[in-house]
Amino acid sequence: MKTKNLSFIESLMLVAGAGIGTGILTIPYAIDKIGVFGTLAALVLAYAVSVFLYLIIADLTRNSEKSEDLLAILDEHLFSGKGKRVLNISFLVLLVLLLLENLVVYILCASNVLTDLLGLNDTLTKIIFYALASIVIVFGIKGMGIGEKLSMLLIGIAVTTLMALSFFNVRGSLNFSFGAPNTVFAVYGLFMFAFSAIFSIIQVCNHIEKKEQTGKAVIGGLTLNALITIAFTVAVIIGSETVTEIATIGLAQSIGNPLVRILCSILVLLAMFTSFWSSGFAFSDVIGGQFGLSMRISWFIATVPALLISVLLPLAILDYVQIGAGALSIILVIVVLPAYLNAVKKPKKGLLLGKCSGNKIMIAFVAIAVIMMAVSSFIPIG
Repeated sequence: MKTKNLSFIESLMLVAGAGIGTGILTIPYAIDKIGVFGTLAALVLAYAVSVFLYLIIADLTRNSEKSEDLLAILDEHLFSGKGKRVLNISFLVLLVLLLLENLVVYILCASNVLTDLLGLNDTLTKIIFYALASIVIVFGIKGMGIGEKLSMLLIGIAVTTLMALSFFNVRGSLNFSFGAPNTVFAVYGLFMFAFSAIFSIIQVCNHIEKKEQTGKAVIGGLTLNALITIAFTVAVIIGSETVTEIATIGLAQSIGNPLVRILCSILVLLAMFTSFWSSGFAFSDVIGGQFGLSMRISWFIATVPALLISVLLPLAILDYVQIGAGALSIILVIVVLPAYLNAVKKPKKGLLLGKCSGNKIMIAFVAIAVIMMAVSSFIPIG
């Protein structure tokens, strides 16, 4: 490989792929309950909040001397004084729990698909997914960029094919209504979760070849995520007699074509790979930065516990998702936003948010919106 940095397309795909995970599988069920107009309201709000949030994280990263991982960034801009060590350790524990939770969810989802496809023991399929996902570590950050690019291309092909098959085998219809406000609120939270790509933003800022393209890569990746999520949702609702909580199940059962089942399985597996890579590399960056270890050693220290937890603990996927939403909100509101305000007081590089940079009203809006995301994850849909 000629360079260890990421091209613009690889960076864009990294942002898109990091967000396309478990969220894309649960959104169609919720959207089927509220209708098109409620969906648009939830989507527009979640997209706007995510754009502001990710440009904030990008500006924070770009204006940090030690930007390798989130903990190093916070050490520079937020943690100080006599309590610095306590704050550092406390946040490290919280960050570890969040990243572990992410990795466990991806292993569980992928294992369910592989178990159904191959008819193997779920413990074995968890190990298989983990082994395949870990191959990318051999090629480092560039390998992840190429993997994300290829995976997103295949995801796009799979979703496009599923849409075509659904329109030729119509089983359902779009509901043009707004839906109950509490359900719309819940769907907003699901979109926020589906767009979640915090750690990939840091990775893009650190590794993109042309730094001036950072903002375009971030917004482009988020937009691609949104388009694929909506396209998949339309395919599921049109092609399913009954939209199930895990969208691919109902779609495959309704159309009955073996190709649909295979495409759905490929879609889920690729989504889990792209998200696992982003979280895994973020986790290994934290471990490597704290203990001075190589990337490969840090990767296995960071990711092997997730494999063990997925095998040994009986928690359901939803339990992990709810834990993660709360932890993510704490990280963003309590530490990331104050650190950003400190970083942009005397910026070292141009700010992507321009005149909006450091605006207290904007920060308050983002903080409230993120807290709303955490609250919404506990609202039942159905």
